[in-house]
Amino acid sequence: MPKTLYTLGYQQRSIDEFVGILRETGIDVLVDVRETAWSHKPGFSKSAFAAALATRGIEYVHADFAGNPKWLRANADSHGECLEWYDRYLNDYDEIVDAFDGLVAELHAAGKRVCITCFERHADDCHRAILADRWKGKRARRVEHLAIDGCDRLVTA
Repeated sequence: MPKTLYTLGYQQRSIDEFVGILRETGIDVLVDVRETAWSHKPGFSKSAFAAALATRGIEYVHADFAGNPKWLRANADSHGECLEWYDRYLNDYDEIVDAFDGLVAELHAAGKRVCITCFERHADDCHRAILADRWKGKRARRVEHLAIDGCDRLVTA
């Protein structure tokens, strides 16, 4: 059976709703793929996020190396262009995808269910889908984007 990587965005969610989705899916580890794990949204900055997850038995890992670089975001003329540039950025820096692949492989080898997160609710609007797609392309793997419409419905990519 292929390994599965889950993704979930926290846009328009409370920390309780977000963690509830993770728990219902049986997620053991949340990998934060934001370059800087900071948010205006209460509960989603690194320390508070890690603490909220830990109280519910979910491990937090910050994979800042996989984030969409600030210089890239600042120079793009649109959100779509920013995502296109991130895709090209990963082409230029294979070591990012390799490091991400290694991290997820280590967690899967330990028997853990892994979910990656960033801000955008819809994976198609977020660099995490690009990263997950690269991970998926390495071998026979699955990616499932969780609760994109605010419900517990899973969308398989």
